[in-house]
Amino acid sequence: MFDKNIGYLSLMRKLNEKWSIKGKLTLTNLTNSYYVACFSSKQDYDLVMTQGPWMIDDHYLTIRKWVPNFVPSENSIKKLTTWVRIPNLPVEYFNPTFLKKIGSKIGEVIRIDENTTTVQMGQFTRLSVEVDLSKPLLSKFRLYGKVYCIQYEGLKMICFKCGRLGHLTETCPKHAEKQPNTEVDDQSCNTPHLVESL
Repeated sequence: MFDKNIGYLSLMRKLNEKWSIKGKLTLTNLTNSYYVACFSSKQDYDLVMTQGPWMIDDHYLTIRKWVPNFVPSENSIKKLTTWVRIPNLPVEYFNPTFLKKIGSKIGEVIRIDENTTTVQMGQFTRLSVEVDLSKPLLSKFRLYGKVYCIQYEGLKMICFKCGRLGHLTETCPKHAEKQPNTEVDDQSCNTPHLVESL
């Protein structure tokens, strides 16, 4: 679990419900909030690996394939697959190829939400993106002269002045003495990190 601890039995119950497990799921509790999940059904495994990112109680559950000689205490979470929204993007840009180009500026695009690809919901686009937590998160980008905000679903402790997780904008240690960037009024996207026009 990213940014939350949850008990073994509660996690097991919630995963069975969330994933609608058809076969059998077993969890092995490791240290550092890591678990090994084993599936008796390939169908369950494929669903879990391809249909995320998954959230439990509004917190992300990070999932990755097992790697040999994995030591939990030596492995902090460096990458996170998250849902991002881009509000008010004109529907002519809902083309999957173009959206992947935009998403690649944020991180590695894992998939595009079905409601976006079918243009059923025009209020925002929604992408699943793997972000590198060691780098500042992008909060906005410029497209043909207009600035669009990027919203990260489920990430609560995020600073949009320096782009880092772990603290809020009001308590940013790097920008405590600086005035906020006023290029965009929206407080949720006032970091100076911008993408060039696409």
